[in-house]
Amino acid sequence: MKNFKFLMPVMAFVMAVGLAFANKANVQSNGWIDKNGPHQLNNDPCNSGTQDPCEVKFENDLNTVYQVFTGPDLETPKLGGSTEPYIISN
Repeated sequence: MKNFKFLMPVMAFVMAVGLAFANKANVQSNGWIDKNGPHQLNNDPCNSGTQDPCEVKFENDLNTVYQVFTGPDLETPKLGGSTEPYIISN
């Protein structure tokens, strides 16, 4: 019984430390564009499976093409585009 009283708090501590690192930090986002600062897209237009860079245009401004990036730092271009930019409705 003495071992049980000692092991329960130790196991709780070990579980707390272990679960603190069980997060979803590498979840794939839909994509980010530089539209007056980082802006996250609501859905993922880059799903063609090609190695072409993904680009989008908004329905209300078809003259501006935005490069899609993998994160809010806007450094790594997202692949999976096509020869024509995807059109996104607002």
